[in-house]
Amino acid sequence: MPLVIQARNLSKRFVLRHNAGELKVRALGLLGAGARARREEFWAVKGVSLRIDAGESLGLVGRNGSGKSTFLKLVAGIHRPTSGHLLVRRGVHIASLIELGTGFHPELTGQENVLLNASIYGLSRAEALAVYESVVAYSGLRHFMDVPLKNYSSGMQMRLGFAVAAQLQPDVLLLDEIFAVGDEDFQKQCMGTLQGFLASGRTIMFVSHSAAAVQTMCRRVCVLERGELQYDGDVDGGLTEYRRLNAQSPYRPVGAVSGSEPPAPRDDHAWHRTASGGDWEAEGAWIFDFLRRQGLRPSQYVLDVGCGSLAAAIHLLPYMEQSHYWGFEKNMELFVAGVQVELPRAGVAPERGHFIVNDDFDLAEAPHEFDFAIASALLRRLSLNTIARAFAAVIRKLSPAGRFYVTWTDVPRDAAFAPRVSAKGEKTYPDREPYHYSFDMLARIAEIAGGRAERLPDSDHPRGESIMEITRQP
Repeated sequence: MPLVIQARNLSKRFVLRHNAGELKVRALGLLGAGARARREEFWAVKGVSLRIDAGESLGLVGRNGSGKSTFLKLVAGIHRPTSGHLLVRRGVHIASLIELGTGFHPELTGQENVLLNASIYGLSRAEALAVYESVVAYSGLRHFMDVPLKNYSSGMQMRLGFAVAAQLQPDVLLLDEIFAVGDEDFQKQCMGTLQGFLASGRTIMFVSHSAAAVQTMCRRVCVLERGELQYDGDVDGGLTEYRRLNAQSPYRPVGAVSGSEPPAPRDDHAWHRTASGGDWEAEGAWIFDFLRRQGLRPSQYVLDVGCGSLAAAIHLLPYMEQSHYWGFEKNMELFVAGVQVELPRAGVAPERGHFIVNDDFDLAEAPHEFDFAIASALLRRLSLNTIARAFAAVIRKLSPAGRFYVTWTDVPRDAAFAPRVSAKGEKTYPDREPYHYSFDMLARIAEIAGGRAERLPDSDHPRGESIMEITRQP
């Protein structure tokens, strides 16, 4: 296959200015009475060399701050290299969907933004008008095309941006996990389009933290770590390397030099402790106490849904009989941090229980029906489609008298479709993380999944989340 993109010892440096924007600090610095603004060099991409041929589907993976998005922006021409060379085959048309709103203007309508975006890609007005109808049909936003973009949800913006990129039929498409905010049906439509791109010999570069998405779309994976290329090869090997790196140093801050890392923090500010909303220690203790108040006994079977970094497992594993605790998690990196950091610190052996990690809420490997299941902090990470899948999977695994407890950020029914600020100052959303939902909405999903939901009066959740109990319908 012909070469389309080649990076030769490619590097990109940014200069970070600490305290530069604080007027008080700058004034005191001039008077010699305080710290001056400090400059620091940060190499987001460092000495990367790789070749990408036509028809390849390349996944870029790595933890946050590893240089994935910066590399895509170098290919897209948004950034210029500090050193090295980035070569693109003459005549190759590159389209990108890297950040929501790129190429769009919030005050313009959807129609105006489609024409603007097409012109950015080099189309004349006549050419843009020729593809306009196909863009609208693909996006499914016909009734919103005369509405200003600032009134679109993030999912609607993504639909419009992807529809433009898809209808332009580029030679190379750059994606930065942007369609993860879309609903399930549109994601399937996107996947079908991407498969069509590859079948026609086009090239895709894809940044994602989702192992399932990378496995579905990519045939080659490059792993970046601190801006350097650590792995270039097959998908399974790349994902294994990524998980190894992440498990090896889950606390390493972005840009840290090897050997200079601070010791693993013992408070709730570690990344895996804040990933689910914070209050890690309090939430783990609350789950354990709550389940015991509901009658959990060591001889019963319990399912910790969205066990994350194992805040509850450090209490439940020692309490339950051998193999009676089961944990499920979607996010491999959160789970690895829990096993590698939190369980050893607490002196708890993971072998006392069983763990399932996948993106599909597939609980088939659990041979038991569960007397208790609990999902605390999970729903703030899940869209409605995913919640429906989760509820159906768990309800099917409940014993006839089993109970499934769920906590969530509650909003009144008439406020469910607008952003909301909680009493603690946290902003939640109906269409992106952290999510909020009305009880009526979740109860209806539970009913469709074969359960019955009842709101509980408990009000002692560490983050003030509401609690419901779901039981199987007779």
